[in-house]
Amino acid sequence: MIGTVPAEQFPPGLLDALAREIDTLSDEIIAGIARDVPAYARPLEGEFGRGVRGGVDEALRRFLTVVRAGAGVRAGADGTRGSGEPEPDLAESREIYVALGRGEVRAGRSLDTLLGAYRVGARIAWRRFADAARGGGLDADGLVSLAEILFAYIDRISAASAQGYALEQFEAESERGRLRDRIGELLLSGSDPERLEATARAAAFRLPDTLAAVLIPASRDAPAHQRAPLLPPDVPRARARDDLWAFVPDPAGPGRRGWLERTLAGLGAVVGPTVGWREAPESAARASFAQAARLAGRMGRCGAAVGEGREVLFTDDHLGALVLAGDPRLVADLARRRLAPLDGLPAKVRHRLAETLLQWLTLRGQRGRIAAVLQVHPQTVRYRLTQLRTLFGTALDDPDARFELELVLRAGHT
Repeated sequence: MIGTVPAEQFPPGLLDALAREIDTLSDEIIAGIARDVPAYARPLEGEFGRGVRGGVDEALRRFLTVVRAGAGVRAGADGTRGSGEPEPDLAESREIYVALGRGEVRAGRSLDTLLGAYRVGARIAWRRFADAARGGGLDADGLVSLAEILFAYIDRISAASAQGYALEQFEAESERGRLRDRIGELLLSGSDPERLEATARAAAFRLPDTLAAVLIPASRDAPAHQRAPLLPPDVPRARARDDLWAFVPDPAGPGRRGWLERTLAGLGAVVGPTVGWREAPESAARASFAQAARLAGRMGRCGAAVGEGREVLFTDDHLGALVLAGDPRLVADLARRRLAPLDGLPAKVRHRLAETLLQWLTLRGQRGRIAAVLQVHPQTVRYRLTQLRTLFGTALDDPDARFELELVLRAGHT
């Protein structure tokens, strides 16, 4: 609320004296703003020029309305002046300053720029109004009251512009967020590149040279919105059923893997390969396949590396396992043929011998290292290898047979 003053402090004719200044004051204020506020030091043309000039003219016109209303006493608790008159309605002009605040966001300027222009205008207006008021017989107390009204009014229009600025920022960020989500949907679906680029331009978003699709699977423990990791807000996302997808830029950059491991820890996330943004669907397809293979238990011996489905799985670390998971029936048929010598053995014996055979193949027959890995005595390793030699015979000397044995054992078959 703008304060008012006793009527006797404003002599007759004050409003006429102030009104006479307005005819030339607008031009002086606009020139002063252009001189003292660098962002506005350009020709006042088009919508920008109309906005500045309209704001100045409206401010001066409404200020006279406020001064005219200031001939009463200060407002009471009910919002009316002592004489019973209501405060002057400035709602219509307020929208002008809300719009100016919104315009600063669209123009890419800070709110301080606009508020600085208001301060320049207030300083120039006060100098001219004070001279006119003194010439019209206004005493020192009256000048103080006039100054209070002027600067309270400037505070009021500044607050309106600040609100407009904040509203425009919120709406713009909400729209950019919606468009970023749309970018995520288009990346996931493999949309036409031109359409994707147009959406990115509308969102003021730069499509990265490289990215990785990250699948954060649905969880029974938490709804989707609670599973969203602490990824930056500018990372495009999409939802498919209950799963969350994110397209992380530059995943192979320095320190990025460690950051992903920390950010996605405990979510069971799967990180697809690094690709160009046009190949985003391929990265997503690899991540989706890896997740399905993990759930089906087809990731073989890499299971220990990815925990019980809650640690981050980087697909590039498990390409061999993914190749094997591609045709599980074929691998199962190969396992039945190559591991046939173990048929008929008790399950525990079969498992121990298969485990020993895998380490023998992996470590090239180094018995000491095999014993350390299996945490058994070297003599136990010797005994088991003798059993394996008896069961498999010359197959253990055949490079192709050894390759296929290691392949099926790494795929998890025993």
